[in-house]
Amino acid sequence: MEDELRTWLKDATGVVVAGIGNAIRSDDYVGVRIVEELQGKVSASVRLIECETVPESFVDEIVEIKPSHVLLIDAAILGLLPGTVHLYDAEEVMNVPSISTHTLPLRVFCEYVRKLTGASIALLLIEPKNVDFGEGLTSPVEAAADRVEAALLDDLP
Repeated sequence: MEDELRTWLKDATGVVVAGIGNAIRSDDYVGVRIVEELQGKVSASVRLIECETVPESFVDEIVEIKPSHVLLIDAAILGLLPGTVHLYDAEEVMNVPSISTHTLPLRVFCEYVRKLTGASIALLLIEPKNVDFGEGLTSPVEAAADRVEAALLDDLP
């Protein structure tokens, strides 16, 4: 994941990092948690957005920012080991059935944002262990969140 992320961010001039998730669904919160942890640690060329469960509500804000890159971070049931992190190019996601638990499928959101901004769009998806009602991340997802945060701090412009 780290090498893929570094390659994808190589030419970034302005980045939106959008965390998606639900605070009361355990590991589903991982995207927002990562964005929270990045607050105050990134450069002015990076905008952090806590989308929670409605990323579509932030389309106008993302368009106004005019980013070169948009990274969406979310939990997704991919059939992998809990805590597995994978970076998907928006093109890959557009050919996959809905992989998110949120109202608007992320592939639709990606397509719409790309058309409006021309930005490179990717999803950083983390396999959850538990998305039942409850607070706090499970240990494999917490470890994955820490790895993602460290990678982003190393690679964001």
